[in-house]
Amino acid sequence: MNKTKIEWCDATLNPVVGCKRGCPYCYAKRLNDRFGFIKKWDEPQFFPERLKALESKKPTVFFMDSMSDIEYWSDEAWKETMVAIEKHWQHRYIFLTKYFVAFTIRPFLDGKIVFQGKSITHQYELPKFNTFDFFSIEPILESIRIISLAGIENLKAVIVGAETGNRQGKVVPRKEWIDALVKDCDELHIPIFMKNSLKELMGEEFRQDELPWYKGLQK
Repeated sequence: MNKTKIEWCDATLNPVVGCKRGCPYCYAKRLNDRFGFIKKWDEPQFFPERLKALESKKPTVFFMDSMSDIEYWSDEAWKETMVAIEKHWQHRYIFLTKYFVAFTIRPFLDGKIVFQGKSITHQYELPKFNTFDFFSIEPILESIRIISLAGIENLKAVIVGAETGNRQGKVVPRKEWIDALVKDCDELHIPIFMKNSLKELMGEEFRQDELPWYKGLQK
């Protein structure tokens, strides 16, 4: 477990490290290149001993795959992680993927203590039918609209942020992109959470609505 600067969770916990997708703006790969957590980034590794951190009695919102994509988790990693989660209902668990369909998590966990999100950077990455609890639009690389998406009633939150770092060709978001997304969220009564990377761009219109995994969490 590691404390984190990610604004929408309390800590990161990465039972799996590595990803096969190869996104050019991937901060996780940059971290691995710098610190060498695993030798081959495109060969994800499972570290089951890290799940012991869930034994903490302090209610915590854990981002469970900041250093991987759950699309590439092994069956062993999924099984052991779900078993550990079932034992520790005091926490909330956040999973992200760029895959187009949400993964099957036991129904009594899904949307109660476990939240599945889809990572999106472009409009075409929106699923044809939404089965996710939230969208993480970071980095936002173009205007993205969600108002007409089928299954939008399943959506519980939207997180949006700008591309950070010094990547050549980095995309600087336009305010009208964020304004349009805010309009969609407000019309749909969906909370929107802007990451701090948008503070300067949005000025007085910067907002961080309460996220569903913090509601009712005993601190």
